[in-house]
Order: sequence, then structure tokens, then C-alpha cells
Amino acid sequence: MWWPAGDRARRGAGDKPARIVGVDVARALAILGMFASHVGPNPYGGGVDTLVQGVSGRASALFAFLAGLSLVLMSGRTALRGWNRANAAVVTRVVIRGALLIPLGLWLDDLESGVLVILAFYGLYFLLVWPALWLRTRTLAIVAAASALVGPVLSFMLRKSGGTGDIRYAVPGFSDWNGPGDLFETLFLTGSYPAITWLPFVLAGMAVGRLRLEDLRVQRAFVGIGTGLAVLGYGGSWVVVNVFTGDRLAREAGPVGVHDAAHSRIGSVSVSDPAWLTIAEGHTGTPFEIVGATGVALAILGLTLLACRPWLGRIVLDPLISVGAMALTVYTAHLWAIHKWFPLTPQSHTWSRLIGFFVSALLLSWIWRHTLRKGPMEAGLHLLSALPARVVRGAARPR
Repeated sequence: MWWPAGDRARRGAGDKPARIVGVDVARALAILGMFASHVGPNPYGGGVDTLVQGVSGRASALFAFLAGLSLVLMSGRTALRGWNRANAAVVTRVVIRGALLIPLGLWLDDLESGVLVILAFYGLYFLLVWPALWLRTRTLAIVAAASALVGPVLSFMLRKSGGTGDIRYAVPGFSDWNGPGDLFETLFLTGSYPAITWLPFVLAGMAVGRLRLEDLRVQRAFVGIGTGLAVLGYGGSWVVVNVFTGDRLAREAGPVGVHDAAHSRIGSVSVSDPAWLTIAEGHTGTPFEIVGATGVALAILGLTLLACRPWLGRIVLDPLISVGAMALTVYTAHLWAIHKWFPLTPQSHTWSRLIGFFVSALLLSWIWRHTLRKGPMEAGLHLLSALPARVVRGAARPR
């Protein structure tokens, strides 16, 4: 059941790979989940508002997971072998995309929309993971699992020894430019989506992208294994905290409380006590949170792939497919809309505003996709990366 997908089994020579629309639906859910985090009602206000809490940290983790999957789809879904002009062209596309996402993220952060913009971090993920395109599927899965365990511990140790443990809500922009070294430190270690604890999502997505996503048994397995990982991550943390580390965490948190103390920072946990690595709150970057959020991402991918198997499902979900197919454009547009017309205030986080963003994104994306096809940001990114890749590839053509 866990055999990798091969180009010949999937398409004929010279044909373009068929778009896997279930991945687009999953990507759309990630984008809409970010909408809920950014403009939705206060998830701690009680009642139905607590539903919004479910996307905290998991929407962006799903997006990172799907970014890794997309990298594999871009490279042909098989491990690269050796070094030739065709493989160099693949790396060129990945590196250029990553290099372009970083300044785009810096510019969007300068809009001061009040949203912690993730795109610059995504750019660094791309620049760091391209060597993994040569790893076999099983090796990718092992590396992803190892990084989920080692990354948080290494982050804790580096931040504690370097005295950077108290940095909170760090997202870089051009306005606070302090040189490339400071930028790299923020994107890799101290920022809100640090690569050191977010690469496991990307690597896991790359491993999953190598499998036969169109196979019914694989899709069902995604749901089952993803659910198991979610239970292992979040349930395991609940057991450990309630049995072993809860008293220590309560003393460390003081009157603020463990929950609020964990949510007082985005991207990492306090370095005051290693016990903080046992929690699984969203955006904490602990081993339990990474395993749990990866499980949620895998289960959602399985469900969206299953939902898109029948033709009726693809018709019903077509608006979501449109959002997912132009996710970068939708993400950028919603930040611009917040900055220009809907500034974030304590009173602005309402269900009506969230529904308005949802409907606008679904409707406008559906119209654009069925008239102009590719989103403007996607078209620009493709053009700027595909042309240099074509020059690098030269006369070589993939088999």
C-alpha cells in the first residue's frame, strides 16, 4: 500500500501531470483556517466561538505540510537521482520560489496589518529542504520524524544558551532590517514560524507526496494514521502534563495560568523549564504539537482526497478547489484587505466579518479561475521561476 508513485504509472511521456484537486481543497481549508485565526471571533470568549480555537496553529501547519507535498509534485513525485540539467532545473525552480517568497513576506509584514505573516518563513523552508528531493520516501519519513523530536529540543537549547528565549511575535519586515544574519536568526530560530521546528511539517508533506495519492487505500490510510498521530500528539501531551509536568508548569506560569502563558508567545515555548516541551498548544513548536498537527494535516488531506473522488464531490467543492489553486493570491489579498479596509481591532473579530471573508474568497477565486485560470501571484511566481529553469535545463527533457 505504501509504494511511491512513478511518473510512468501516472502519465505518459511528455504529458502534464493531472492536477490533484483534493490537495487544492486541503490547501483552501488551510487558507480559510488562517482567515478564522486572523479575523474570526475570540476563540476564548465561550460558546460557539470556541470552535475557532480548533484552527489555531493547525491551519498554518497544514499549509506548511502541503508546501512540502507541492515541492514533490513539482519534482515529479520520485526521488531525484544524480545531478543533471533536468534536476538542476527542478532545484532552480524551488530556490527561486523560496528566494521570491522572502521579500514578499517582508513587504507584507510592513503593511502592519496585525497578522503574523508567514511567507518569509516559507521562503526559507524552500531554500533549506531542496536537498531532500534526493531522499527516498522512507528516508524522508524517518528524517521528518527525527526532526520533529530533535528540532524542538535543539531550539530550546539554542535559545537558552544564546539568550534569545524571550523573543515573542517576531516576524521580520523591511522596516526593521538589521542585516541578513539577523533575518536568518529570526526565520530559522526566534521567529513566529521558525524553520527549526517547522521543517518537520514540510518534510512530512514531501514524504506523503511520494505516495499514490490517487489510490483509495492510501487515502483511507491517511485518515486513519493521521487520526492516530493526532491522538498520540495531543493525547500524549495531555497524559504527560496531567501526570508528570503539570505542577511544574503551574508554578512556572504563576497567576497567568499555563494556557495563557503558552499563548503569550508564538513559535516557541519558554526556556525557563524543559517541562514546557511537554505541552501541545498551537504554535508552541514542541514534539507533541508537531506530531499532533501533522496528524491533523494528514487526516484532512485524506478526507479531501476522498471527497474529490466522485464527480459530484468535485462539482460541490469547486469553489474550494479554486481557492486552493490560487492560495498565494488569496492569502496576499486578504492581508491587503485587512490593511486597507478592515483593520484589526478588538471589536472587529466577529462572525459576520469572517463569513464575509469566506464568501468573498470563494466567489472571487471561483470567478477568476474559470475566466483567467491561474491566479496573478501564482502566474508571476511560475513565470519568474520557470523561465530560468528552462534555460538551465536547455535541450534536456524529462522522460
